Amino acid sequence: MDALEDPVLAQPVGLCCLKGSIHSGEPAGKIVQIGGVDTYVATPDKTTSNGHVLLFFPDAFGLHINNFLTMDAFAACGYLTLGVDYFAGSWKNKHMSSTDRVAAKWARDVEAEYGPNGEVKFVCAGHCWGARFVCGQLSKDGFCKAGAIAHPSFMNESHVIGIDAPILFSVPVTDSLFMPEQRRRAVEIMTEGKKKYNMQIFSNVAHGFASRAFLSDPYEKWAKEQSFKSFVQWFDFWLSVS
Repeated sequence: MDALEDPVLAQPVGLCCLKGSIHSGEPAGKIVQIGGVDTYVATPDKTTSNGHVLLFFPDAFGLHINNFLTMDAFAACGYLTLGVDYFAGSWKNKHMSSTDRVAAKWARDVEAEYGPNGEVKFVCAGHCWGARFVCGQLSKDGFCKAGAIAHPSFMNESHVIGIDAPILFSVPVTDSLFMPEQRRRAVEIMTEGKKKYNMQIFSNVAHGFASRAFLSDPYEKWAKEQSFKSFVQWFDFWLSVS
């Protein structure tokens, strides 16, 4: 499908994807190799584990402190959380062409390693760069029961058309990469396709708020935390009825 047949909904990564606050904290997880790809693994406590696995597709910062802490937070909510380093330690100029291939293979390797008996349920989350990979895992060819994305980039209509499992969007009211007209078109596609979806829209935050909010700003901190809570509640609900 060429560009004329597959209009862009969320624009490619721009400078806004590199702005925001660097958070502080000590990551609790570890990096292992899955299918030859560095993978951050955040493991829930045995008393809180729900037995499910969350695939995390990070923003343009890749495996970075902010994303480590987010994955640790998902683990604290009971999910064994796995994050992929599709940039191989670098950023888009070097690895743009390979991230789709790496992400797809990595997801299959994760499924083979963590869910071979079919008892484990999978969900997926993605910020910015990771949004389209979440869409892919929610297609008929994917294996995730539900997904959630925040401030997407590099997302075309075909990514949304192909969604076949519940999806949550968490977005700013004004985002230069996902403008209101494209947001309305995404809603139109999902509504016409009778897809299970929800979209939460936050005012007074920018692209990247869910991963790089300025925590010194009370409202930005609240919006980031609310977005995260919505992801977890979305996953918990759909897994409870699947």
